[in-house]
Amino acid sequence: MIIHLSDYQHLFQEDDATLAVQEALYVCRKHPGSILKLGGGQLHFHPRYAFQKEYYISNNDYSRKSIIFPLIGMQGLTIDGEGAELLFHGEVLPFVLDHSENIELKNFTMDYPRPFFFQAQVASASEKRIELRYDPGEFAVSIKDGKFVFFSEEDGWSVTRDRVLCCEFDQETGMPSAFIPPYFACLKQERDTSFLSHMYRYLTASQTAENRICLEGEFGHLHQVGNEWVCTFSDRKNPGIFCNRTKDIMLRDITVYAAASMGLICQLCENITLDHFNTQPRKGSGRFLSVNADATHFVNCCGFVRYEGCTFVNMLDDAGNIHGNYLRCASVINEHTLLLTFGHPQQKGVNLFDPGDRVHLIDSRDMSNAAALTVKSAELLSPDYLRLELEEELPTLREHILEGHALEKEPERYAVENFSKMPELYIHNCICGANRPRGFLPATWKKTVITNNTFYNMHCALHFTGDCTDWFESGPVGNVIVSKNSFKNSAYAGGAAISVSPHIEDQDAVYHRNIIIEDNTFEMHEKRFLYAANVENLIFRKNHFLENPALPAHGKLGTDGVLIGEGCRNIEIEPV
Repeated sequence: MIIHLSDYQHLFQEDDATLAVQEALYVCRKHPGSILKLGGGQLHFHPRYAFQKEYYISNNDYSRKSIIFPLIGMQGLTIDGEGAELLFHGEVLPFVLDHSENIELKNFTMDYPRPFFFQAQVASASEKRIELRYDPGEFAVSIKDGKFVFFSEEDGWSVTRDRVLCCEFDQETGMPSAFIPPYFACLKQERDTSFLSHMYRYLTASQTAENRICLEGEFGHLHQVGNEWVCTFSDRKNPGIFCNRTKDIMLRDITVYAAASMGLICQLCENITLDHFNTQPRKGSGRFLSVNADATHFVNCCGFVRYEGCTFVNMLDDAGNIHGNYLRCASVINEHTLLLTFGHPQQKGVNLFDPGDRVHLIDSRDMSNAAALTVKSAELLSPDYLRLELEEELPTLREHILEGHALEKEPERYAVENFSKMPELYIHNCICGANRPRGFLPATWKKTVITNNTFYNMHCALHFTGDCTDWFESGPVGNVIVSKNSFKNSAYAGGAAISVSPHIEDQDAVYHRNIIIEDNTFEMHEKRFLYAANVENLIFRKNHFLENPALPAHGKLGTDGVLIGEGCRNIEIEPV
């Protein structure tokens, strides 16, 4: 059944197409296999008639969402924008795919006319003071009670912040500066001790004119006059597209010019294809930022995640993060049952387990598997705690946990990861760069193939990580091929183009395995190819170096562009 949005023109409220979309989707839900055609042109969406639902979204923030396209319980639906420009106003979540199957979205762009970031030009600068000049027609801010107040009178929202994440973009290249690190501008006086506190700059702010603000304090660097100062201030409440427990997703020929959080976040989904799915600033807009956070993010998905021909540029976070979550052991209920809690507050409220899933019990000190177990049942007791019942007893931990030794003395020593819900990963023919800080973070033990891509990220293009201390993101890799890629100006602000560096207390422990890096081209000023730690069976061979003195210089890395750290076994490095 083909449904045309134009047939619901009578439900448009002036320029707001939201109510018309709600009614069209109501009909689609009754007819599985439907195609909803949006008809091209500009379509505006406001929160007034949006569908309301509360969601916990991993690596994002819980809230009640105002959803424009609620694809919930849908079967076999295609939404064809026919070239439409979808323009979202205010605090809305554009798309939700939830408990659905065989969903295709294609042929449209997404933008916020009043974005949830702030951009200004550096009008003057010294080591302890900068003055910022901005266009109040697009970016509005005031300083009230020593805090930033960002607002849009047109869309009717305001956000007050005493801390914002900032990045200077080079006016000529459109990329984050190669020599000025991103930082948090903090207007509060209390000192922070979190794991990101090294990025904090304690400043004072004042409004010097209608379109100017001044920041003063210890920056630790000199901003460049004429460059763009960009900051994000929104919570991670509203990504562009959120997918939950949905199977067979196709996103084709979609460009996200702006999103209030991530561009795409999928949790507990199966078989996801991104075919020319892009995040980039709209040409001619004058904007230096596309999405506020990661372009794409996948948490405990399965089947496959496939990128084909995508472009991810000018984000204020990574291009793609594919991982699972570690849940911390809070208590042992009985010989079959654990009480788990969430390591990071943006992971809570999401039940990652289903009966039959295989899980690993992890010793967080060396990230080793203390036991492999099978899920019998999993139930959220609250957003903060999950009861996990296992088919097997906990024999390997009886002497430590059941007698109360480890958890009483070291309650965060053990964690649980879902070993079943991890995908095969394919990244092919993509372009990725001009963003803070990295390209892709592959973290799945299943087959991972990264080929024919171009990277020019601020820091590493590929980061094989994992930790049980800060983000609690799991995923030791076990079968990776990185081949025929162009690392063109990768790690131009420092570091290595490829970094294998999980965060492990036991520095001699092995975490990642079986990585082949071959037949790639590294174009940079100096050799900064690879940093590797805590990895077994890594091969680096038949790669090529193109020296380009015009690119930023940060010094050669290690020996011939490769630095091997602690915890490595069976490493084969062929000089470049």
